[in-house]
Amino acid sequence: MALLDFTVSGSPDELNKIADQVDRVAEAEGWSQQAIFALQVSLDEWVSNVFKYSYDDATDRPIRILLDQDDRGIVASVEDEGRPFDLTQADIPDTLDDTLSRQREGGMGLFMMRHLLSGIEYRQNAGRNIVTLRVKP
Repeated sequence: MALLDFTVSGSPDELNKIADQVDRVAEAEGWSQQAIFALQVSLDEWVSNVFKYSYDDATDRPIRILLDQDDRGIVASVEDEGRPFDLTQADIPDTLDDTLSRQREGGMGLFMMRHLLSGIEYRQNAGRNIVTLRVKP
């Protein structure tokens, strides 16, 4: 059974709700500040991308968040019913220089996620996109 399993609507207003729920579990589990930061930034970035790109800013679509811990660390899964996007295959810059100098559009959020997390996985199941984010405790 997951430490946390809840669904939010596809609205940016829900980001604070997600952060509050994650903080509650993190405090109860005694996770490090570094792990909490990596998880919060990555969840915020990914869920924001779902709102904006997968759901085209539609606010009535569900996003399920599951949070658990296993022998490899903290595991967060984000499930949505929107447009598929495999972030593990995305063109992410090697450095932030191109993005910051505006020579390249986008990629900063995925760049940060890749560097903060110990693992990222993507799969589809029954028409749902499932992104799994791993953080070392």
